[in-house]
Amino acid sequence: MKKLLLCSVWLLLSFTVSVAQQSPQATFDEANTLFENGDLTEALTLYRSIEQSGHVSGALYLNMGIAAVQLDSLGLAKFYFLKATDYNTTASRAETALDYVDSQFSRQSAMLPKLPWDRAVQWINEVPTAAGLFLIGFIITTAGLILLYLTWFNKLSFQNISSYVIALVIAGSALAGLAFYADYVNQRYDAAVLISNSQRVLQAPNPDATLESIAYEGYDLTVDHWKSEEQPDWLYVRLGNGQFGWIQDNGVKIL
Repeated sequence: MKKLLLCSVWLLLSFTVSVAQQSPQATFDEANTLFENGDLTEALTLYRSIEQSGHVSGALYLNMGIAAVQLDSLGLAKFYFLKATDYNTTASRAETALDYVDSQFSRQSAMLPKLPWDRAVQWINEVPTAAGLFLIGFIITTAGLILLYLTWFNKLSFQNISSYVIALVIAGSALAGLAFYADYVNQRYDAAVLISNSQRVLQAPNPDATLESIAYEGYDLTVDHWKSEEQPDWLYVRLGNGQFGWIQDNGVKIL
């Protein structure tokens, strides 16, 4: 009887896990059917439920973006297409869709080109990552210290070894410091998109504060999380034209 009970419990758990694994795909298929039948609002609701469950993919975000375009929510569509560019399977189609969406906004934001230093930090966070760069710096620094220890114990001796040791330690320490800075930038700042029609950008987190600028649907923003934590319901942002200010957090989607 005990073995039968254990077997029944195991079968029940297996069935539950199987259903849980199939559920997101089944929901995705149902949402696609609604989308094809023109029930865009219901389809987008189901897509969002999949996103909230954590079962995200490029195809999911691409479909959400297309649904948002047809619902005439271009800012939201831009947000989803930007999310879809993070996946190799949908990056090309998402970039094409982004070009279309950006051309549809009635107001275009001036965009300052990124400085070489900013591009370098972005590359570090995306390619080797801050952790990977720190590991490289740690290995190089350790190699220099090992050379130093070997010379102390007369295990190794060649001309100008001190120069090599100093160069390795400095290079490794510089890479580790750069990794810490890249991680700091990654933790503090995030890209965002304005999905509401417009938002006032103010000099202080107060509706009566002096107007700095106006952001419109589809504008690219950079959110300073550390400064924003000081003021609930407000975000401290940098616009594409380099202006800084406070904006209410409703209508802003952070990537």
